[in-house]
This record gives sequence, C-alpha cells and structure tokens, in this order.
Amino acid sequence: MRSRIREKLSDGGVSIGSWLNLGSPQAAEVMAAAGFDWLAVDAEHSPVGITEIANMFRAIESRGATPIVRVWDHAPETIGRVLDAGAFGIVPPHVSTPEQAAQIAQACRYPPRGKRSSGSGRAGTWGPDYKTWIDDEVVVIPQIEDREGIGNAQAIMEIEGVDIGFLGPGDLSLEMGVAAGSSEHENSIQHFLDACNRVGKPCGIPVSSGQDLLKRKEQGFVFFDLSNDMGFLAAEASRQLREAMEE
Repeated sequence: MRSRIREKLSDGGVSIGSWLNLGSPQAAEVMAAAGFDWLAVDAEHSPVGITEIANMFRAIESRGATPIVRVWDHAPETIGRVLDAGAFGIVPPHVSTPEQAAQIAQACRYPPRGKRSSGSGRAGTWGPDYKTWIDDEVVVIPQIEDREGIGNAQAIMEIEGVDIGFLGPGDLSLEMGVAAGSSEHENSIQHFLDACNRVGKPCGIPVSSGQDLLKRKEQGFVFFDLSNDMGFLAAEASRQLREAMEE
C-alpha cells in the first residue's frame, strides 16, 4: 500500500484530508469514498479504543484513502499499538521541543532507523516484507500548538524522520491568550510556515472550508485537514432542514 500523502506531496501537489471524530467505521468509509487523500482518526479527542481505531483504518483503506491517527500521547507504546493496527501516519499533539519530536520519529520506524518494536499485530498481515517498506511510507506529522513549539519550529522540523509540520491554530490561540485570526496569531502561523520552508519540509494546517483552504494554499501551505465528519454531518443536516422548512 502506498501512502497517498507521499504521492501527492512528492509530486509537488497538495494533500487534502479530514478528521474523524464520530468513531464510526461506516462514517469513515463514507468520508473515504468522497475522495480524500487521507483520513485521521482523532484518538486524542474522541472516545475510541484500539479496536475501533483498527476497524476505522480498514474502512478507510477499503476506499483507497490513507489512514492516519492523532494519538492521545507521545508514548512509544501508544505509537506502536496504532502502527500495528494499520496506521500509515502519526499526528502527535502538543509537540513543543525537538527532543519530543525525535522520540516520536524513532518510535515510528524499525531499527536501525528507529526503535519501533516488532509485533504480530494487524500490520503483519501485509506480508513478511512489511518491515522493508513501511518505514518509507509512514508519515510523522508533529502538531505544534503553543509558543514554545513555534519558537522551536525549525529545530523540530530539522529532526530526521519528521516529515510534515502541522499547526494546531485553535490551541495555539488559547495558549497565546489571543483571538484566532488576530495579527499576533497570524504572525505565529507565518513563523511556523517559514520555518518549514527553510528546512524544505511540507507544512499543514486545519481549514474549515474550501475558501479557507484556498487562502492558506496561496499562503504556502500544502497539507490540509478540511473540517471533520461531525462538521460535515451537522452542516448538511442543518442545510437540508432549512431548505425543507422554507416557505
């Protein structure tokens, strides 16, 4: 299985995915069928266990999208479990230092490139050669969500094995004590983008709409989380109900 994230970004394009918060394999399959490059199971903010995560990965793969996951902590054991369940990418939240990024990157790859443990999880069903190719396909996407991380952005992105920089603008605005979209907030976002560009690695950001995506693409971002399954469901349900109630 080839990562659609790597395919798109290696060709100089953009990669568009979305977040999964419903914890539903069926919703995951519907989202994958819509044509997203990747879908991220949000295990940080959703009440999902490893069995649900693995089932959602299967649903995502069945429609040709790449399954990734935002983990709930940075522990190598956590990262190993979701990789064994079939993740092709890891989004660790609240990464603030290069030391954290290095530990995460090491946990995502087998020796000699890293320290990932060999197990007999679901990933083993891809055959005996799995360990020979997965290290080149898995993507490590640290999420930067505070001022310390912004200040360390270049050092974080320079870590071997870190593939894509990803912002958490919501938590960043909370930690900074400023409104999202304020000049101070936007300056921090630009600082992070500039750091990624200096290192020559792709930079990503969540967006709430296609219009927002186009604005951030023009700014220089290339990796996008477009809304989430809950947001799409709520928006379409509200739209259809309003339409039905119009006189």
